[in-house]
Amino acid sequence: MLEFKRFELRDKPLIDKYFEQHHYEASDNCFTTLFMWQDAYGIRWAEENGVLYIQGGGKREPFLLPPFAGKDAKFLDGLLRAKEWFVENNLPFRFKGISKVVKERMEELCPGRYEFTPDRDNYEYIYKSEDLINLSGKKFRQKKNHLNQFRMQYSNYEYMPITEDIIPLCRETAASWVETHHEEGIEDELVAINLLFDNWETLGLKGGAIKLFGRVEAFSIGELLNDKMALIHIEKANPDIRGLYQAINNEFIRHEFSEVEFINREEDMGLPGLRQAKESYNPDHFAEKYDAVYANEADNATGGK
Repeated sequence: MLEFKRFELRDKPLIDKYFEQHHYEASDNCFTTLFMWQDAYGIRWAEENGVLYIQGGGKREPFLLPPFAGKDAKFLDGLLRAKEWFVENNLPFRFKGISKVVKERMEELCPGRYEFTPDRDNYEYIYKSEDLINLSGKKFRQKKNHLNQFRMQYSNYEYMPITEDIIPLCRETAASWVETHHEEGIEDELVAINLLFDNWETLGLKGGAIKLFGRVEAFSIGELLNDKMALIHIEKANPDIRGLYQAINNEFIRHEFSEVEFINREEDMGLPGLRQAKESYNPDHFAEKYDAVYANEADNATGGK
């Protein structure tokens, strides 16, 4: 029986070791993501015979990510063990968060076995770093105009890396955001943000903030996902200050991640406004995600036994 457990800080080196074996592009393949959202989304992990298994969905709608096989283990063995887990727990079979590369591998190993569905709402937006820094050309004209207007109107703004000294100010900004926004899950996000600040050094995070008139009005938090890509976990800005979102986006990447080729700014969750905002930055490509069930519908109800 796979024994799923919470993500603890002491687990980070082990989890990182699995993720470092491939150039994964999705935020699901990052310890910090799993750690910060584990209570909100019922995320747990288990390891058996050199294979990492990650469960999501809590008890209501449990699913597994496709298994992560270590260097001495086989991906196919992980698929078969995952199948057994669904059977043992009398759960309908469901994989989520399947990348395009892993989808192709599953089709190669088990032709005709799975039925895949694109999960467009959870596609993650991947941008070229140089595009977000330079904002060159017609397709970025509006973004650059907003940024220039911000810089002219607030010429006294101050960008600074997030350190222990200004974390309290960032916490205040995050708390104010919750007070003025009432979207579903906003309180879970505040818990996640504070968890990052509580464990800043251990998680190896980078952050940037913009101060105006002594107050942090915007901040962003991210980290290197691999040697070619950075992942942005959190970005908050005062929406009443025109151009501030463009400013924190530009300043943070320019100061902290200019050396990497790509920036992952995560998914839009199917929210029209968020999708429009992310598309307006002209992504280079997506980290595609797919759901999978068994092609034989009867197998899904039994987990595939």
